Amino acid sequence: MQERASRPFQKNSTSLQIDWKRFGDDLRSARATRGLTYRQFGALTGVTFSTLARLESSYLPCNAETFMTLAVEMGRDPLAYAIRSNVGVAGLLVQETDAA
Repeated sequence: MQERASRPFQKNSTSLQIDWKRFGDDLRSARATRGLTYRQFGALTGVTFSTLARLESSYLPCNAETFMTLAVEMGRDPLAYAIRSNVGVAGLLVQETDAA
């Protein structure tokens, strides 16, 4: 059985929490501004349709590679989504598996 969560972003050995609500809202806005569907944006970024939909609608965490890819594609600094307290929908950056 594969481990669901692996090491999240590290900053001085403290886990970095991500504001997934803000990230999902920004992702939705960036995609809509370009007039792209999930599939078109997915083809551009290499991120699956289902992952994009989940990030935009449910604010669920994704793996570090996907997070970085999307943040860069949106022209955002990934660290801008880091939070220090439990504000909004927050969670650790996790490693996904294809088993789900």
